[in-house]
Amino acid sequence: MPWIRSLFFVFALLMLQTASAEWGEGWDPIEPPIPTAAPEGKIEVVEFFWYGCPHCYTLDPLMEEWVAKKPDNVVFRHVPAPLNPSWTVHSQFFYAAEALGITDKLHIPLFKALHDKHRKLFDKQSLIDFAVEHGVDRKNFTEAWNSFGVFVKVRQARKLSQRFQLDGVPAVGINGKYKTSATLAGSYPKMFKIVDELVQLESQSK
Repeated sequence: MPWIRSLFFVFALLMLQTASAEWGEGWDPIEPPIPTAAPEGKIEVVEFFWYGCPHCYTLDPLMEEWVAKKPDNVVFRHVPAPLNPSWTVHSQFFYAAEALGITDKLHIPLFKALHDKHRKLFDKQSLIDFAVEHGVDRKNFTEAWNSFGVFVKVRQARKLSQRFQLDGVPAVGINGKYKTSATLAGSYPKMFKIVDELVQLESQSK
């Protein structure tokens, strides 16, 4: 019955608040909740990032470790947040790579090029050249970059970032209802602890 499920959700919320003094201190609620792209019965966890952000580069391997151990009912995805116009080219780069199925080939190399090698890869031409350096066909990548599908993905990423009320990255969204970050939580370990607790809460409410 719906009222029983609602009562159970409130009880689970109170239990988690009691169990952890930190729970509720390192996250913000999202009002109204945002519909997710996850299949029915699944919980969506989204990492918002920008390739030019050193903190995002630091978080990336830690997030991959978390993803490798995540519960089976969790669906994870990266969202390259175009919080300002200068970030948009990196969103286009990510979604062009995704459209071609080569995200794994380019994702970490771009982070490394920007932060370890200090390369200036902040415009369309240099980013396409970078993809070509890594064995990607120039024509295919350029067509993907200019495609309507990538345009839509970037627009959706911008809208989602706005609805999560992001003021910086990296940040993590949980099931369209909560957001957290190392800044809000105080550290990466605390952030992941909060993510786990919110995932648990959402799992119990389904």
